[in-house]
Amino acid sequence: MNKVVIFGTVLAVGSYAIGYRSRDFVRDKLYIPLRSSITKTKNELKYKQVLCPKEGIVLATFGQSNSANSVMPVASDVIPKNLFQYDWKTNKCYEYKEPLLGTTGNGGNVITHTASEIAKKTTKPVVVVPFGVGGTSVLEWAYGYLSYQQDIALASIKNSGLKPKVFLWHQGESDARVIGSNPNELKNIPSFMKPEDTGLGLSKKSYADALQKVVDKTREYFPESYFGIALVSRCSRSNQWEPIREAQQQIARTNDKTFISADSDKIYSENTRYDKCHFSQEGAKKLGNKYYSSISTMLK
Repeated sequence: MNKVVIFGTVLAVGSYAIGYRSRDFVRDKLYIPLRSSITKTKNELKYKQVLCPKEGIVLATFGQSNSANSVMPVASDVIPKNLFQYDWKTNKCYEYKEPLLGTTGNGGNVITHTASEIAKKTTKPVVVVPFGVGGTSVLEWAYGYLSYQQDIALASIKNSGLKPKVFLWHQGESDARVIGSNPNELKNIPSFMKPEDTGLGLSKKSYADALQKVVDKTREYFPESYFGIALVSRCSRSNQWEPIREAQQQIARTNDKTFISADSDKIYSENTRYDKCHFSQEGAKKLGNKYYSSISTMLK
């Protein structure tokens, strides 16, 4: 086992220090994930476990698929040596490798670009904590099974000694639909048909009330954290769903230390979304750069 250097309390995002050496954290231990979300091949993915740094820059990201491992292809850039990930399911830190642990999908992740930019500008360790779940609604995060997952993930992070200064929320695609936009159209649906095909998304109030619960729960565990909300409402459609965007802006405006991290709806083209919903490497870099710009003042 290599020599271990024990740090003090994790500082807020943007805290810098000198003297970081990646070998101080690495253990000679390999982890082979057994998640069904990761495709197993003959050469199974191996993740090298490291000691979680007790002082560093910690970012957490969650929501639905565009906060998870949905970027295609995976990043080809060289990962900085001071960039790591925390898996809330195993309660351990690992070397940074896509697909990230603790979140769904087997592709790349938008946060890779944001975290890499941060890591390049500091000698401190940078730790990413992902726990998004693809195809999910804000209602599931606020009131359903994912409210339990958020509790478990946040408790795991807190017990590890890590203190994320910034949480990045990217969700809204599942709750936004624009096939129809007039609720009165519901009365024109034949009696023997479900009304779901009208394509009406959540109302502004429904989304705002649910997102407020997600923010409040995060603050219960990390009251000093910042909470970044992306404007998100487009997936395989050409228009934005304004009620959700308005709700996201409302929550950012009415809560302390809460801000708009990026307008991801504006990143929408054949080159930036390979299936009209999920980000290509070009789209991921654009969104990752927007994330970095929105939190750069917090890094000083």
